[in-house]
Amino acid sequence: MKTIRLLGNNDQEHLIPLEATAISEVIQAEVECQEDIDDYSSDHENDVCCVVATLSLGGNKEITNAALSKVSDFLSHYVKDEMVPIEPPFTSNRICDIVNQEWYAEFITAGVDHTLLLEIIAAANFLSIQPLLKLAALAISIEMNGKTPNEIRPMFGISNDLNDPVEKARVKAENEWATESRRRFDERRVNRMDT
Repeated sequence: MKTIRLLGNNDQEHLIPLEATAISEVIQAEVECQEDIDDYSSDHENDVCCVVATLSLGGNKEITNAALSKVSDFLSHYVKDEMVPIEPPFTSNRICDIVNQEWYAEFITAGVDHTLLLEIIAAANFLSIQPLLKLAALAISIEMNGKTPNEIRPMFGISNDLNDPVEKARVKAENEWATESRRRFDERRVNRMDT
């Protein structure tokens, strides 16, 4: 079976079937860029496991080995049993009622804490794995359902105190792009009025 090797932090390996590349635009593009895939011809057909491409994700600190392990499990299962798309409106607050395939409902709930769920979302988003991203987003939305803003803020490390100078500076730095964009817009508007 032809596989893709995903390398996480400390070069930990996570193997996924080659067919799974169709689910991820990022992995598919990387595989297409690596010429090695063309070098595996019929002399490798009888190999139990033949790695045809490697994608190193160790440089991305948001993608943990635990999340990559879940990504690998998801993609390996997805090629055997494609997940039915998740479509709103939802009539329940239980994943097992919304996701009708037991494996996927169990996958995103069993042994998955809030931190791992956020890491899965980061990995699925980075690798552009839409079915996994939708499944993880559904799980996070169910976690948030019925909570007040004050209960949700700590879940995501969001402070509500903009009177704190450190927090105010952090928010300003994170949103500097918006301030810069507004400044350029105002400059163009003034320049048009002058001409």
